[in-house]
Amino acid sequence: MKLFDLQPKYSRKDLFDRTRELSELHRAIDRGYPIVALLGIKRIGKTSVLKTFLNEVYGIYVDLRGVVRRADLEVKVTDSISSSLRKVRKFVEGIRGVSVAGFSVEIKWRGSDSVSLAGLLSEINKKKKRFVVALDEVQSVKPPLSAELRNLLAYGYDNLENISFIVAGSEIGMLRDFLGCENPGSPLYGRYIYEIHIDRFSEKESREFLERGFREEGVEPPAEVIDQAVEFFDGIVGWLVFFGRKYVDGYRDIETLKNIAVELAREELTKLNYRERAVLKAIASGHRTWSSVRKHVTENYGVTIPKATLTRIVTKLERLSIVKNYEFQDPVYREASKKLRP
Repeated sequence: MKLFDLQPKYSRKDLFDRTRELSELHRAIDRGYPIVALLGIKRIGKTSVLKTFLNEVYGIYVDLRGVVRRADLEVKVTDSISSSLRKVRKFVEGIRGVSVAGFSVEIKWRGSDSVSLAGLLSEINKKKKRFVVALDEVQSVKPPLSAELRNLLAYGYDNLENISFIVAGSEIGMLRDFLGCENPGSPLYGRYIYEIHIDRFSEKESREFLERGFREEGVEPPAEVIDQAVEFFDGIVGWLVFFGRKYVDGYRDIETLKNIAVELAREELTKLNYRERAVLKAIASGHRTWSSVRKHVTENYGVTIPKATLTRIVTKLERLSIVKNYEFQDPVYREASKKLRP
């Protein structure tokens, strides 16, 4: 797999660097931490790190996007076990409710001789080997299923000494809210969660990434094009892949590529309500304090946002990992916010 391939990477030979993050994951799992949080903003390469790590240990990867009901989760878990059956067969064979035939698995979640998710993990735990359950974009799960997932994590924390959960998400504040370690009403209240942060590439790493990716494709852009891409995309690997792939496919004008990326981000931001868009536009215009943002929104958009509402909006934008301390975490989203219509 080449660096500019759009799919997440699965092995170290295809992954650019990330040695530190993989080492931290191995260290956390080797130490037996019950829950590890893998955190990183959108397009930072989190899923590639997670899937590469899972290729080196026993475990399953469950993408929770689109999961609404328990049945959705059960389908995802069944599919995850099936796709990893070569490695996890010895963990699931012989469990009541689980049928393994060839390279496929069937799990009976209802009725007689069935198994629950907690029961399945309890049986896997009895194998006495470390097993990892990776839950990606866990913060996207909504009630009532989110409460069931928290209870499952708490049950595993207390009772399944050979099971480690990795919870991953790009909306860092939302992920922490989902876990509720500081919420007395959460079953995970007061529990220690080991956190690993995936950082953006440095300027040097970004340049090396692009140069290696273009070498793999047999393309040699002018140095100034790479310089502009390194500066604009600011070490966010998903955007670097986007740029490299588009350039290789024939989009050779750097300004056009920037505009395409900005438009993709703008479309995502249009899902926010008009007050949230107005606040983002104010921050993108250079306003770095609560009072300055409020004044700008009032004077330019004719919207007077109540004080408590503005505080909630800024907090939400931080929980979504769009901004932090009135600074955009991704420069593409800053440029996209300038184009928003409140």
